[in-house]
Amino acid sequence: MFAGRAQADRGLFTLTVPTDGGKTLASLAFALEHARRHGLERIVYAIPFTSIIDQTAAIFRQVLGDEAVLEHHSSIDEDRASGREAADKLRLAMEDWAAPVVVTTNVQLFESLHANRPSRCRKLHNLVNSVIVLDEAQTIPLPVLRPCLRALEELVENYGASIVRCTATQPAVAAPQFPGGLPLGPYRELAPEPARLHQQLRRVRLAHIGEASDDDLVAALGEAGQGLVIVNSRGHALALYRKAAAAGLEGVVHLTTRQYPPSFWK
Repeated sequence: MFAGRAQADRGLFTLTVPTDGGKTLASLAFALEHARRHGLERIVYAIPFTSIIDQTAAIFRQVLGDEAVLEHHSSIDEDRASGREAADKLRLAMEDWAAPVVVTTNVQLFESLHANRPSRCRKLHNLVNSVIVLDEAQTIPLPVLRPCLRALEELVENYGASIVRCTATQPAVAAPQFPGGLPLGPYRELAPEPARLHQQLRRVRLAHIGEASDDDLVAALGEAGQGLVIVNSRGHALALYRKAAAAGLEGVVHLTTRQYPPSFWK
C-alpha cells in the first residue's frame, strides 16, 4: 500500500483508518519507507496521552529494538535506566531527541516549537528532515489549533519535514476552507478508500431512542450484557453510577477524568 505513497514528495499526508484498523504499524511502515526513500533522519511520533505512548513505544520496540526507540514524556522515570551513565545518556537523549524513533506527547512537541527557553528548544534541530506522525490528530485543542498548524506548515515548507495526520476522524483543517489551515494537495491520503474501510470495520449501530430518564438508563443497563453510558457532567455521571449500584447491577464502574493525574495529558 505504501510503496507508491512513500515515494511522493515530502509534505503533508493524512492516514484515515478507523479504531483498531492498524494505524500504529501502518503509519510506522509509511514513515520508515518514506524516510528511506528521501534520506530523512528520524521519525517523531506525537501522541496526546501518556497511556497510549506506553503501548505505542512497546510496539515499536518489538519491531525495531530497544536502542532505536526513545520514549519522552513527563512521566518518564530516569531511574529505569541502569546506572548513572545510562541515566545521563537517557536524560541527554530526551533533551535533544537524539534517537532514530522518538515517541512523545503533543505537549512536548508543540511546547518545544513555541518555547523561548534553551532546555525546550534544544531538540528543535532534530525535527529538521524528519517524519512527524500526529496520532489522534483531532485532539489538538481549538484555542491553540491555528498556531500549531502554522508551526507544522513551517516545518514542511522550510525544514524538509513530512507530517502525517493519523486518526479515524480527520479534523476539518484543510485550507482554504479552514482559514489558517494546512494546504493538503491531492493523492496525499495514505489509506486505500477510507470510506470503504470505515464500513468494513464498523462495530456499532446508532439508534435514536429519544429522551430517557436515569431509571430508564439503569433498566437498559440491567438488560444488557455490556454497556457504556456517557452523560454531560461529572455530577450526573456520579449520580447515575450510585443509582445503578443501588439497583444491584454487577460490575458497574464510574469513570471520570478526575481519576487521572495531570501528567496523563503531558
